[in-house]
Amino acid sequence: MRKSISLCLLLMLLFGGAGGCLAADPPGILAYYDSDAANDDRLAKLGGSFNQVSTDVFNVNTDGEVIGDVPTKAIAIAKSRHMAVYACFSNYSSRVNDFDPVLGHALLATPAVQTTLIANLIALVRKYRYTGVNVDMEGMYPADRAAFTKFIHDLSTAMHAEGFAVVISVPAELRDDPADTWSGAFDLKAIGADVDIVQLMSYDENGPWGAPGPVAGTDWVRSSARYTISVVPAKKVSLGLAAYGYDWNTTKKTGASVAWRDIPALIKATGGKPAVDAASGSPTFTYVANDKSSHIVWYEDATSIGRKVSLAVAYKMAGVSVWSLGSSDASFWNAVHAGFK
Repeated sequence: MRKSISLCLLLMLLFGGAGGCLAADPPGILAYYDSDAANDDRLAKLGGSFNQVSTDVFNVNTDGEVIGDVPTKAIAIAKSRHMAVYACFSNYSSRVNDFDPVLGHALLATPAVQTTLIANLIALVRKYRYTGVNVDMEGMYPADRAAFTKFIHDLSTAMHAEGFAVVISVPAELRDDPADTWSGAFDLKAIGADVDIVQLMSYDENGPWGAPGPVAGTDWVRSSARYTISVVPAKKVSLGLAAYGYDWNTTKKTGASVAWRDIPALIKATGGKPAVDAASGSPTFTYVANDKSSHIVWYEDATSIGRKVSLAVAYKMAGVSVWSLGSSDASFWNAVHAGFK
């Protein structure tokens, strides 16, 4: 926001609060909306459970263009509910079907492209009445750390001059390691000073790229949250929640994501016997599939979600953020709200 705006008004704009300052405003509850065709209906049905939405539908290219179809219906639904709405953009590319460090480097190495990108983002936000942008650039080269920090500074300065907000999604980490291949590009202290909300991706502690384990163990989430708020003011940090689990096929050494809303059916179909891991507080179960392959599933339940929301409350954080709307159902949001009580 403009430098003259009060902190109280900034929080009101970001979180949709009316009157009062931090203590009186509701927590920020952010849902990520992706391009799943069913998400407009989910937004309409579940939208009363959150007050922010980030439309994760935009990518960028090496010319500084913003690529993606604008979700006009979703924006209209969110605006009708007086939500803050962010245009989320990433360095995801078809070249690798993943977050692309080469694309990220190309953007960060060319000031003229950054200038074009920032102008295009401002035009997008202004035209479609977004609250601001959500930067979701991941998997970047650690060597691009300084360039990325400058880009976020320049983007934030330009957005704030227009009265728009900046959210940035950042990897969960337990300490700053500039050489780390996943988080090294993120100078949290510098970035946190420039943006409005640091969305902590405190999920994917483990996944199919490695050995089975908790998706977001409470012990790990607690440690990453403590580190983050040691370098970024807690009132700027949104704690990430996973509305999904992972199913590892330990026979074939593969794995797949399982949406929160699909977990009960998987347990029933497989005859799984859930148990809670004492160290992480995460639920897990095993089963043998029809092809005789062995599986282990780690996921989240109402208790584990509520416990993490309670952490956000205890640490006086800005709120929570959920990946993703498409994976959730009403029971998930009930668990979130129970954690705030």
